[in-house]
Amino acid sequence: MKPNEVYQNLETVVNQYIRSLDEYSDAAFFFKKDSETWSLGQMYEHLTVSSNFFFLANCVRCIEKRKGQEGGEKSHFGEQQFKYGGFPPVKLKIPEVIRGPEPVAKPKEVYHQILEKILIDTKNLIEAVSNDDGLYKAIQPAMGWLNAQEWFYLHEMHYRHHLRQKTELENAK
Repeated sequence: MKPNEVYQNLETVVNQYIRSLDEYSDAAFFFKKDSETWSLGQMYEHLTVSSNFFFLANCVRCIEKRKGQEGGEKSHFGEQQFKYGGFPPVKLKIPEVIRGPEPVAKPKEVYHQILEKILIDTKNLIEAVSNDDGLYKAIQPAMGWLNAQEWFYLHEMHYRHHLRQKTELENAK
């Protein structure tokens, strides 16, 4: 899939997240079913922090040819991810060694602006990603070495992956 097509898919999915914000009460947005389950707010925080400090940042690093290397292979999981165009339809748990602190949700109104800025920042990368030769890569802990186009595509896959979790959290009582 070309970067402009990936962006169009991302825009569609992110706009679903944006529209949903208006449907949640504050209580529903911060509700945690149990200590092991995130709230909707924590999921939104995870998505937005991941976008800025992981997916888009590594995409830019590859374009700028820094903090990575030329060449490198994907892991088996990474190969499968890209072969099938998405995460497997199962719950994934981030390994303890790379898991950061529990996300702390901001007020839901803040995510309108954050998500809109993520779309702008992503759209602004389309040309550079399209013109990248794909040789320079940055490591993704579970998937191996990815180039700018793969990081760009993974960003969209990540938002799609969390749609199932979003539905589960919306239905939690």
